[in-house]
Amino acid sequence: MITLTPPATPALPADGQPVFSIQSGRLRGTRAGGVASFKRVPYAANPFTAANRFQAPKPVAPWDGIRDATAFGLAPPQPSRDPQAVLFGGCDDLTLNIWTPDPSTKGLPVMVWIPGGAFIRADASEPAYDGDHFAVDGIVVVTVNYRVGVDGFMAIEGAPANRGLLDQIAALKWVRDNIAAFGGDAANVTLFGQSAGAESAAILLASPKTEGLFKRVILQSPPMQAMSSADGKRLAAVFAKGLGVAPTVDGLAGVPLDKLIDAGTKLATAIKDPATWGKLSLGGTAFLPVIDGDVLDASPIDMLARGPKPGVPVIVGSTDEEARIYMVPGDVIDHIQQQAIDQFIGALKLPADTLDIYRTKPANVTIGDLYTALQSDYTFRMPALRIAELRSSKWQTWHYNFSWRSPGFGGRLGAAHFVDVPFSFDTLSSDQAKAFVGSNPPASLAEAMHGAWVAFAKTGDPGWPAYDLTTRLTKRFDATSSLVADPEKATRGLWKDVAF
Repeated sequence: MITLTPPATPALPADGQPVFSIQSGRLRGTRAGGVASFKRVPYAANPFTAANRFQAPKPVAPWDGIRDATAFGLAPPQPSRDPQAVLFGGCDDLTLNIWTPDPSTKGLPVMVWIPGGAFIRADASEPAYDGDHFAVDGIVVVTVNYRVGVDGFMAIEGAPANRGLLDQIAALKWVRDNIAAFGGDAANVTLFGQSAGAESAAILLASPKTEGLFKRVILQSPPMQAMSSADGKRLAAVFAKGLGVAPTVDGLAGVPLDKLIDAGTKLATAIKDPATWGKLSLGGTAFLPVIDGDVLDASPIDMLARGPKPGVPVIVGSTDEEARIYMVPGDVIDHIQQQAIDQFIGALKLPADTLDIYRTKPANVTIGDLYTALQSDYTFRMPALRIAELRSSKWQTWHYNFSWRSPGFGGRLGAAHFVDVPFSFDTLSSDQAKAFVGSNPPASLAEAMHGAWVAFAKTGDPGWPAYDLTTRLTKRFDATSSLVADPEKATRGLWKDVAF
């Protein structure tokens, strides 16, 4: 069984390095450019020990001395993006990272980031998520690691479901109990996330288990898919059978971690048959939140429609060309056949004139472009719009579209999934961001989007009118940002009967 070797307690560093006390012990961080940061801060115990494997998060044990918090820890175990490796990350406590402008100050607004990754990846230390610029603007920023893949989301017999979501709830409770030590106001927390992180934030918004843990929410490109309990168990059975073990805690805990990760990566292929897996076959991941009767007692959209916390205002939106991030690299977009579009439209029972309407959109000139536009709307854009529509009649909600077209991949990447994230964090100069935004992205766009997120965290108002079903005013973030009315008018009616 994999175990964690606790880090040695280093000697006290040179003067100028901040040392803070929290409930479980003392931390030594770093200070640079007026910002203090603390990394690899444990909010729950290592979940990969024999006692903790596939269980709900458990409290971290207090430590003696001063714990080094000057460097990022390991990401949770997940598939590597390096084709020469299977495993990225490793076994550690469940950790988070903190940036603060002035720990001696009290009552600063707090933003808690849930990173995305299709529920199979999540790395809170990615350079695009660096919290320096939020901290410079007077906000305490927290980025959260949580379990993903088999350990975080597979429905395993003998284990609680949605363990990755339980991790996120544990992190929010840690923030509530400890963030004042870093200058933050636990009563003024904005929860924000992108992709799977945004769906997680939407679920936490709707869940009664998070009452009082945050005040505002920002949802960037939220997919809203979930798996029934029956499908979750069926998928776990298929997965375990392929490994020659039982779909139980004991059975799966005995599989070496690299083998488990590798098998999980291949699981998405196993659910591609629509006759067997229905709409689950249309997604790109086999790992989704499970409707377990506890964390989720209905689909995420239905939970939101039923009535989330009424006093929590929400910003929700998407990029214009989300699915190009999956279709442009590797030139997949150039090899789509008409049959794929026909099957997609048929599976979702979209109206007969769907293609005629999508062909009127200027960018949709090839079969690949059309298919990518449909995938973008199904997976991200229409769920985001549906959330705005459901909430707008009762609760404060703002809607946005990110429309700036990246020059990446020879100008073909466009306004793809994730391209907006370096603008919202104002991390355009990071090497990771450059792969998505190029070498000369518009600073004005970062000022507009990052500035809106800062204003929302501080005041609850991002600076444009709230969404309503009459005017449908939407913020369009672009090199020159603007306010537009009903930008999805041509296509939104096609999706009105599709359940997300």
